[in-house]
Amino acid sequence: MYIYGIIAEYNPFHRGHERQIALTRQNNDDLIVCAMSGGFVQRGEPAIFDKWTRAACALLCGADAVIELPLLSAIQSAQGFATGGVNTLAATGATHLSFGCETDDIAMLERLASTLSHEDAAYKHALKNHLSKGHSFPRARMNAADAPEIASMPGALLGIEYLKAINAYHPHIIPHVVKREGAAYHSADIGEYLPSATAIRAAFAATDTEKALAAMPDACADYLRTQINAGLKPAFADTFDNALLTTLRLKGRDYIAYLPDVSEGLENRIYDAALKCATRSELISRVKTKRYTYARISRILLCALLGITREMIEAANMTPVSHIRVLGAKSPEVMSKLAAASKVPLVTTAAPPYPDIDIAATGVWALTQTAPPFCDANRDYTQRLLVGD
Repeated sequence: MYIYGIIAEYNPFHRGHERQIALTRQNNDDLIVCAMSGGFVQRGEPAIFDKWTRAACALLCGADAVIELPLLSAIQSAQGFATGGVNTLAATGATHLSFGCETDDIAMLERLASTLSHEDAAYKHALKNHLSKGHSFPRARMNAADAPEIASMPGALLGIEYLKAINAYHPHIIPHVVKREGAAYHSADIGEYLPSATAIRAAFAATDTEKALAAMPDACADYLRTQINAGLKPAFADTFDNALLTTLRLKGRDYIAYLPDVSEGLENRIYDAALKCATRSELISRVKTKRYTYARISRILLCALLGITREMIEAANMTPVSHIRVLGAKSPEVMSKLAAASKVPLVTTAAPPYPDIDIAATGVWALTQTAPPFCDANRDYTQRLLVGD
């Protein structure tokens, strides 16, 4: 039996995700285990739906099990996100890692992974030169590595980081690349073949609910429709505008200075903007530059909201995986196989050693909702494990 791991956000689950799972499965005896972000995603925003709803969609559309990617990995930049995901899946006994990418040129991706891992003198000189021109760090490092344009696409950037993590920590894991088809990652056109999560979220934001559901796999759409009828609402970052600005204004520059990814006096720029802006969106627009990207500023603001410091992230990155939080499984048999293969204990509720910060994040996400059980701050304790027939 092979265990194919997938690192995902499913924000929300769409037909491209369903296609990846289908193309990943090589044998009916294999397990496909998805390590999925919880209540907040890598762009520093709340996931559009709660983690159990998104896990259920994945299970209905081909996944055998969905486990939670810990918050302190899920909200990092590409390197931390990828390393945390690979480490989590390795702890399940994963033998392969499947990832979607704009190219299936694995040799090119491996070459760039090697270059970015070793960082020789020529690379460091080129990187410094590109940064001095005001390029963002992701763009500067790709330029310094003499990467083709396609390597700067979102899927390729993550793919390179997955390969770096595999090569550094888990060389037994075999990469499996699924070439992405359909809409580009950031495309907002919901009418395209295999529309993106970006387009589906935009439709939900515009209250075009049926249009959004029509762009998703049928089983997922039917389940989501039931959840929405029960009171589930799509969640968006502007829910926390007042809480965020209150936090920044009250806690000030020193608090901001200790947040992850804050350096070079960026705390002054953020604090000054927080005193003048009325919304999170306006604040990000004022602060971001070519060097300080939207995603970086958004992650910093999420850390400010949740009280996550640089030291917390550093400690998490140095701590071995101690448990696997299982959100759902296709069947009891899958749970048995996963338990037998896993190198660490499986946790199905918020029992130790499940982190307090993940419990707190679930409670904060619940503020986007008004109907139970979705608004329950203690849902990590009360939600039963999702298990199919």
